[in-house]
Amino acid sequence: MNPKILSTKFYGFDSFAGFGDLKDDDKHPFYTDENFATNMPTVQRRVQRVAGSIKFKMVPGFFSDSLKNGAEQYSIKKSRIIFIDSDTYSSANEALTFCIPTIQEGTFVILDDYYSYRGHEQKGVARAFSEFISQSNIKVRRVFTYGMGGAVYVISEITK
Repeated sequence: MNPKILSTKFYGFDSFAGFGDLKDDDKHPFYTDENFATNMPTVQRRVQRVAGSIKFKMVPGFFSDSLKNGAEQYSIKKSRIIFIDSDTYSSANEALTFCIPTIQEGTFVILDDYYSYRGHEQKGVARAFSEFISQSNIKVRRVFTYGMGGAVYVISEITK
C-alpha cells in the first residue's frame, strides 16, 4: 500500500445521537433522531474492519461543540478528501466552515445528500456548499454524481 495513505489520518465527526433540535429551514420528514441515532462503538468497529492499519479517529458530539475550536485542535493541516454526510444546511455549513483552512487545490469534496430537499439549490447541503465556495474564494469542478443524491467535486483553484 502507498506509504502516504498509511501515514494519512482520517477523522469522523458525528453526534451519534441524531440531529438534535433542527431549525425550521432544516426540517425534513426523514431527518429525525429516530432515523439517524447510532452507537459509536458499533460504528468504530465497522470502520476498523474496513480501515485495517489506516489511522482514524472518531469524534463524538454535535458540530457546534466538536468543531467550534477549528481544525488546529485536531492537528489537521491539509485535507485530501472531505466527505460531508450531514444532511441539513446547518450541520453541512458548520462542517464546511471547519474545513476552510485545510483545503488545497486537488482536495475532493464528497457531498452526500446534495440533492435533498427535492433538489432545491437554496436548502440543505447544496446551499451550504454554494456558500462554502463563496467564502473560500475557490473554484470547483464537478467530478460525478452518485446514488440518488450525492455529488463529488474537486477544488480546482484557490483564488485568494
